[in-house]
Amino acid sequence: MNDSQVAGGALEGVRVLDFSRIWAGPHATKLLADMGAEVIKVESIRAWDPHRMIVGSGNLPDGERGDDPWNRSGWFNTLHMSKLGVTAEMRHPKGKAIIEELVSISDVVIENFRAGLMERRGLGYEVLRAIRPDVIMLSMPAFGSVGPWKDFIQYGIGQEQLGGISSMNGYRGEDAPVKSGVNFGDPISGAHAAGAILSALWRRRRTGQGCFIDVSQLESAIMTIGEHLLGFQMNGKRPENRGNRHPVYAPHGAYPCRGEDEWITIAVADDNEWQRMCDAMGMPQLATDPDYSDILARHRNHDALDAVISGWTQDKSAYEVMRVLQGAGVSSAPVMTGEAIFNDPQYQERGLLEFVDHPSCGPYFMPGAAWKMSETPPGVRWHAPTLGEHNEQVFGELLGMDASAIAALDAEGVSGTAPQVG
Repeated sequence: MNDSQVAGGALEGVRVLDFSRIWAGPHATKLLADMGAEVIKVESIRAWDPHRMIVGSGNLPDGERGDDPWNRSGWFNTLHMSKLGVTAEMRHPKGKAIIEELVSISDVVIENFRAGLMERRGLGYEVLRAIRPDVIMLSMPAFGSVGPWKDFIQYGIGQEQLGGISSMNGYRGEDAPVKSGVNFGDPISGAHAAGAILSALWRRRRTGQGCFIDVSQLESAIMTIGEHLLGFQMNGKRPENRGNRHPVYAPHGAYPCRGEDEWITIAVADDNEWQRMCDAMGMPQLATDPDYSDILARHRNHDALDAVISGWTQDKSAYEVMRVLQGAGVSSAPVMTGEAIFNDPQYQERGLLEFVDHPSCGPYFMPGAAWKMSETPPGVRWHAPTLGEHNEQVFGELLGMDASAIAALDAEGVSGTAPQVG
């Protein structure tokens, strides 16, 4: 983390009250926090973010639970950097009163509970708008806030299947749906939610009006295959599993390189790039071979072409192939492991990973912002909050509560910094 990222972000001065949990909502608010928004993460000592308790050995520093495993989850700590963390029990009158005070000084409220939960807790949009007329509220339940599915609960792990994405994943010629390696619906929904909030903030700047934004996580996931839906509507053809093939580019795929499970990706956009690739491979004759001379021929003979390219790549390192092809103006990059990403000079130069020191986990490299802005650089400003870490700061400095009042909240179970037992 560097000094230029501590202040001066594009969203400096915007306060976001964040009730969201797990991945989709927290990803949205992380994007906003990366850009300088003051995000206040609201949990309770009775029901904190479930990501805090994904504490399998692979998700904890050195595989150790420690004395406070709820503060050591890698998932949680990756998604909540640069946020303030408070605890307030919304079921308790005093906790609800604190939340209402925070709403009165916040620009944005975001939640991804089951549809209608905030209304049942007396914190729906109409209530929040009465507290702050220009507030922007974003709700992102799995299926939106209206419709016949609105009362169902769903997580990102199922959005690919319900959204039809998995039916298009997999190796060529195989019909069985294949899930991607991550819960794809979560980060996609989070990115869309962040974009919607930015649009609403821009609109409010021009009109002075807040709004309610209803984001269906399922519909957000479906948007990623929009062209295929339109294609089916227009010609009735169902998309097929393409594996690593591309509907236009050829050759296009992942090719074996020297070493165990080492691969290089190559994407040739047109005949000019193909000519350059043939020259780079030392096989200029392929450019005039009738089987490969134009993009339609390459598509027809893609299997044979893949065998030729694999024969050229298999005794070379992935980075060697990348340098040769990129030098010729052909798109190419290695398939990277996590360790390779960490050691990649391009990612290191761009500061993709940032050094973050967490009080319960120690120092680690964590993912920073994936984009750069010259005037208002985004990035990590501080570690993810331990449970209720900023109660005194937020309740005292923002709400004007004195130390005895804050201590009373702890004594009554309204707030605190340790999980409630029993």
